[in-house]
Amino acid sequence: MKWVFILVFIGALMAKDNLATQTDNALIIIKEKPPISALPTRTNNWMSVQGSDDWLGLSDEQVHDRQLKFDSPEYGIRAGAISLITRALRKNNKPEVNFSQIFFENDGWAEDKESYKLDAMSKGFDDNYTVDVMDREQLSTLINFISNHEMGLNEYLKLEDRVGVINKGIDMAYDYVTSDEYSLKDLVK
Repeated sequence: MKWVFILVFIGALMAKDNLATQTDNALIIIKEKPPISALPTRTNNWMSVQGSDDWLGLSDEQVHDRQLKFDSPEYGIRAGAISLITRALRKNNKPEVNFSQIFFENDGWAEDKESYKLDAMSKGFDDNYTVDVMDREQLSTLINFISNHEMGLNEYLKLEDRVGVINKGIDMAYDYVTSDEYSLKDLVK
């Protein structure tokens, strides 16, 4: 009986970590966990937005303890874009923000600051690179940079209709930040 309990307990732990699945009353062991780089794709959260906010398009079923899951990637892009716009407005009282303010300050987004810094430098961005978040082209460039970094190049290149999804997400974000619902609307110019 003790061994049955231990096997059931181990099976439950493995299933929790996506290392096992239950089919026809048989536990099948999966040899490896999906790569963490696949998480942004599986959660429709290409920018790896985290937090506890109740975003539009947030999935009822969350699969990760920190990274949010959205119903579609457009909603994930919308949340990321609104977060960037809000960060710019709160930090600078205008829709401009630099890489240091986004990623590297004490409250910056980068969990692995060194990795982000090296990636930014390899793509020609420095700490002072400033983005006008209300300029679609500049915001799109920033979203592509963040998505590529969070997913890794292989997963990023697998995305279908990347441009269309990002543009739809940006449209949804712009609709919100220019509406009366957005508390910082007066700073958006």
